[in-house]
Amino acid sequence: MGHSTSAKDTSVAHDNPESLRFEVLGLLRVLRTGREVDLGAAKQRAVLAVLLLNRNIPVSRDHIITAVWGDAVPSSAVNLVQTYVAGLRRALEPTRARRAPAELLTSVGDGYLLRVERGALDLDVFESGATEAGRLRAGGDLAGAARLLEDGLALWRAEPLGGVAGLFAEVERGRLVERRFAVLEERAELRLALGQGADLVGQLTTLVGDQPLRERAHGLLMRALCQADRQAEALAVYREARRVLIDELGVEPGPELRRVQKAVLAGEDPEPGRAAAPPAAPAPVTPAVGTVPAQLPRAPASLIGREAELRRMDELLADDPGGGLLLVVSGPAGVGKTALALHWAHRVRDAFPDGQLYVDLHGYDPNQDPLDAGEVLNRFLRTLGVQPGDAPVTVEERSALYRTLVADRRMVVMLDNVLGSTELLPLLPGSSSCVVVTSRRRLVGLVAHAEARLVELDMLTPDAAVEVLGRVGGRGGEADGLRRLAELCDGLPLALRIAAARLAVSPSLRVADFVAELDDEHGRLAALGLEDGEGPVRAALDASRRALPPLAARLLALLGLHPGPHVTPFVAAALALVDAAQAQRALDSLTAANLLSVGEPGRYGAHDLVRVYTKTLAGELSPEERREATGRMLDYYLHVADVADGLLPIGRSSVRVEPKHPPTAVPKLASSADAIGWLEAEEANLLAVADLAADGSAAVFDRDWLVHAWQLAYALSRFFWLRTDHGTWLRVTEAGLRAATDLGDPKAKFVMLFNLGSALLRLRRKDEALGRHREALEVARASGDVDQQARALATVADVLQDVGRIEESEEYYRKAIEVARVAGSRWTEANAHHNLGLLYLANGRGTEAPTWLRAALGMYREVGEQCGESICHSDLSGALLAEGRFEEAAASARSALTLATDAASPYHQALAHDQLATVFDRQGAPGAVSHWQRALALFTDLDAPEADQVRARLARTRAVSPTAV
Repeated sequence: MGHSTSAKDTSVAHDNPESLRFEVLGLLRVLRTGREVDLGAAKQRAVLAVLLLNRNIPVSRDHIITAVWGDAVPSSAVNLVQTYVAGLRRALEPTRARRAPAELLTSVGDGYLLRVERGALDLDVFESGATEAGRLRAGGDLAGAARLLEDGLALWRAEPLGGVAGLFAEVERGRLVERRFAVLEERAELRLALGQGADLVGQLTTLVGDQPLRERAHGLLMRALCQADRQAEALAVYREARRVLIDELGVEPGPELRRVQKAVLAGEDPEPGRAAAPPAAPAPVTPAVGTVPAQLPRAPASLIGREAELRRMDELLADDPGGGLLLVVSGPAGVGKTALALHWAHRVRDAFPDGQLYVDLHGYDPNQDPLDAGEVLNRFLRTLGVQPGDAPVTVEERSALYRTLVADRRMVVMLDNVLGSTELLPLLPGSSSCVVVTSRRRLVGLVAHAEARLVELDMLTPDAAVEVLGRVGGRGGEADGLRRLAELCDGLPLALRIAAARLAVSPSLRVADFVAELDDEHGRLAALGLEDGEGPVRAALDASRRALPPLAARLLALLGLHPGPHVTPFVAAALALVDAAQAQRALDSLTAANLLSVGEPGRYGAHDLVRVYTKTLAGELSPEERREATGRMLDYYLHVADVADGLLPIGRSSVRVEPKHPPTAVPKLASSADAIGWLEAEEANLLAVADLAADGSAAVFDRDWLVHAWQLAYALSRFFWLRTDHGTWLRVTEAGLRAATDLGDPKAKFVMLFNLGSALLRLRRKDEALGRHREALEVARASGDVDQQARALATVADVLQDVGRIEESEEYYRKAIEVARVAGSRWTEANAHHNLGLLYLANGRGTEAPTWLRAALGMYREVGEQCGESICHSDLSGALLAEGRFEEAAASARSALTLATDAASPYHQALAHDQLATVFDRQGAPGAVSHWQRALALFTDLDAPEADQVRARLARTRAVSPTAV
């Protein structure tokens, strides 16, 4: 059978040195001879997206304006479109003479036409391949059709129209994603018809996880499992599909899914129209890339001197071929437990095709508390496809669900740095998986209760230790010196590698000289009574530190003051009072000396023994040096958190954050996305330094740090609000309130009480929230701060409305408006107008609501509060919908979505999608289900409580009209 022209072949056929390639199946891009064309500003890219998706046909200027700006059309929109089109012409035809007519992007009537050659747009290549695949399938060439679809799907690089904002892009993105899922299902149909179901299980499992309401995907997965002789799992898929369809949509599975289930129960071939094939040996399942967990960290490049232990582990696995092996690798700190376990786990992973789970429980980490079983189970469940909001509450229930999900899977589960047996028992899966545990303890409880097999590590033999030094240190001669050096390191792998790193980075250092230096250090430790299990590590660390450049040696001690899990060059620069380039060179020196390791790019961590060492060094600094360096570190985090907070798309009060020593070396943050990315990456560090700043019992403490404690809580509040992480928000704010109270600062106390009340309200602890907001109001009145009084009055009104005390709530809103006008606080005035409109809408005075909401919109726009304006548009849409004003309601909801997208706020986008769906549903217009599905995805990613409400709406809609779109 001849090989058919593929989608990729088609794209190449139309490529020539002067042609342009357009891509929308991922980040929006234009390529000229392989080089990316600069497409300019975001709105200019949006104009290109509109023209590309209407390629080779005229597009009116009005259509472009509506698509790019929705209902928030600026007065200069016509001029802006002309400017963007001119910019695109320059980008697409850079060699065109200034006054020469454009050839690719031409003016037609009151609009424009973009000429795109056949095969120059990846979407066209994808669709032509799908069309040709349909023709081949109809002619009986199933393999050729499957190859064409495979090539077409390979064109998808990421979410389509990446980098393009606005309602038009959202709608088109949803349409394109749906098209991709349909082609994925068609490809699976073809491969099932070819008998390749066993190879599809991983891909279809991922598809079902992404799209749990697609009945066809569930049916395809069941058929694939049957071809892999996994009928029991196929029936489990049917049960899960039926549960989801009933819970989410209130409907039973359709006829095709029921047909497959009946065939499996009857022991028949579920493939339609195919005679039962003779039984064949089951093919090994090869999970598709990215469809099974693969969490094992990188194994060490070399593992020397552990051959006997590896043989024992191999023998234990061979004695238990059905799985269920539980290995405990134990030994002292630095002996190489994790290295051995990782090396072996990578070696045997092919015998466990359903993937690997890994977690470091931080049982001995001096910088953070050990992970509890509940948190570990949460991580594993998310990896296995359980949405955050669907995880059970108790550890027992999570453990039961975890065991259920992995019951029939063969996986490697590695639990690193475990403190004790008790917290480990809920993490043990069923009998077909292998569990590898590392701990400094022998975990006899695990041996007694779970039949664990022990692999105990001791120091390396002299020969193996010399081999480590020779190979890692790059030294082939000086055998006597290397053997003495191995003795001084007591054969401990961590000490050996640190010593070897010293030799590697100092080629001129003679082994004999290094031995003499380390011998002196060893004797000093013994004289001080420090010659214990960690003595060789301390000796090697001290020797390595003495060989460091002065700044790197000093920084190593200063890092002991850092309370978080990792550092960056910026915070290192603040600690050492140097510039970022100097800090980077010092960190590079520490990494070369094996004292730090690089995790994520630009983030440095250390072995827990090295962390203990840095803390010891920090304790040897003078109290004044510790205090000043810690203050600079706190100033750094507070300054950058404040900058990031100011970029978030949500208004904030007028608190002035003024660190004593603003850092000079800071990361570049230019947008809301930059800010959120930095806050997410630094969250663990920010929480740790906030705790440090509030800890007045520390050995070295400065009362000024209490300012950092409450201002960090303030600067992080909007981030936690946008993330709907109300529990963390509450904890940090409570600590901030204690710091503000200790300071006796009424302004600080007001801010913390205000935020604390808001966090409590989000957690539905309404009585406590009301109490905190009343306290904030009293603090504001006592200090005579009119702006704070207005804000407190408005929030007291919010809580009163929430608890149903309507008349009191209205009275407080009106007081808030009066006081806000006196204070000149337009944001508070807008917020009070907004919520008063909602109060009227909810209590039989809906005709009054739009007036108040429109007034709030103007004020939000005036102060640049995009998120407030977005949610107010959503609420105005609801008020207009209640009056039957459908077109106005839809327009306002679209404006809400445009604003939320521009603000890069997933939460407000979800609210807008929900409201648009509600409008379409009431109108009986198409599109409601698509918008609810988008809202559900966003709310679920945020773990927001609104997800349950959207699920209920989807269920009601599908129950009434199963074919609704």
